[in-house]
Amino acid sequence: MKSMNRLFIGVLALLATAIAVTGCSPVDAGEAANMLTSLWPHVDLSSSQLLGFAAVGSIKQLAALRGKREGLVSEMQALLAAADGRGDGLMTDAERVQFDELEAKIKGLDGDITRVQSALDTQRSGSSVTIPDGSKLSVEDNLAKDPKGGFNTFGEYASAVRQVALASAGGHQAGDPRILVLNAGPTNMAGEASGDSLGILIPPEFSQAIFKASTDELDALLPLTDNIPVDGNSMTFPVDESTPWGQSGVKAYWQNEGGKDKDSAPSLDPATLRLNKLTALIPVTEELVEDSPALGAYLNSKTPEAITWKTNEALWGGDGVGKPRGYSNSGVVITVAKELNQGAATILRLNVSKMRARMTPAQYRRAIWMVNADALPQLDELAYGQQSTNSAIYNPEGGFGFGVLLGRPVMVSPHSATLGEKFDISLVDWKSYRTITKARGIETATSMHLWFDLGLVAFRAQFRVAGQSALTKPITPNNGANTQSPFVTLAART
Repeated sequence: MKSMNRLFIGVLALLATAIAVTGCSPVDAGEAANMLTSLWPHVDLSSSQLLGFAAVGSIKQLAALRGKREGLVSEMQALLAAADGRGDGLMTDAERVQFDELEAKIKGLDGDITRVQSALDTQRSGSSVTIPDGSKLSVEDNLAKDPKGGFNTFGEYASAVRQVALASAGGHQAGDPRILVLNAGPTNMAGEASGDSLGILIPPEFSQAIFKASTDELDALLPLTDNIPVDGNSMTFPVDESTPWGQSGVKAYWQNEGGKDKDSAPSLDPATLRLNKLTALIPVTEELVEDSPALGAYLNSKTPEAITWKTNEALWGGDGVGKPRGYSNSGVVITVAKELNQGAATILRLNVSKMRARMTPAQYRRAIWMVNADALPQLDELAYGQQSTNSAIYNPEGGFGFGVLLGRPVMVSPHSATLGEKFDISLVDWKSYRTITKARGIETATSMHLWFDLGLVAFRAQFRVAGQSALTKPITPNNGANTQSPFVTLAART
């Protein structure tokens, strides 16, 4: 019996495929079900089983109606284009009559589409095929669950958005069911002046691809931080800036036999981070939209590049107003003085050695050197200079591609100051910088009507991030004359 059921299910699948390919109507689907009954007289096909076949025919019918509608819309657009090409921009009397006839046909098709869709929804509510042994073969619409929204590529999605924009600009209903499902039925899609406040969501898989690319950029700073994804818009952290040798916080004591325990307690202060919104708005031409592969490559390159740049800029030196407070504005930075009689725009062996001494051992094991590209010749001088010890200070190989200085990797950053200025070389422990990001990653949408008259479609990406130093002040060591910090830089040498 089980093998018979499996064969029965296989025939169901083959017949369903044949119906979809040949465009059978619901009546034809019923006749196909009769064929099964003749093959398996012992199988009783219920009304719900027949509905399962009829649904396939309805889907094909719905697709045919929508295809016909798209053809009529194209004819209307051709009439408008012909009028636009003339000096007065007006349609002829014959064109007006033809346009009105096309519009009437479209309205009729819209009614047919609505009726077939309604019938299909009714069929789907009971569209399951019951197998004799109690198993169930169900049919459901998975378009809303598809992470790509029914599209094969991002470029294909963008082309569909353009078609919806053109249709809605003419006051017509959007015809692509994938767009309608994706946007959960937008109601304000026809206003040309609606700007970027309205749009169509980008399928999650394409959104996540852009977000992943923005955090995988070689020079991205966000992955280096102590990052926590959050579902809400803020997060409060308990901050403990006490040390085992300080006057507050948790302490350990040697205790004599029978001696009284000494109390100690954590010293915690709350610190709250609230997400800031970073928006990238990318206008693209209609020609680029029509070239689907090129559009996907373009947006997946330029969007992460823009997001990474602005995020890096804020993590480095943001003022905390509507954006993260960068480490350089944290009030925790320690500035190491230049050497006596040190020349302008130079970096000496003692400079980097003294900078290293201003970090705790744990911080230094995580730290990286961040330098301006103009500083690289000075680092090379440390490696190839006359002093025999210099070669052990800087190795131009390894790290982020720019070598290793005193055992820690070197990263070249365009946000570092030019050579000779403060922050042209810094030693940074990014794990002492705390960030939060929106758990669902990047939020992406399209603005169909922005710059519509210019033949442009805008794609918008919004990224929410907040950040600040985990500490509010440098650390006073147990023994030693100098404070220590996760952020150390060299004073100006001008």
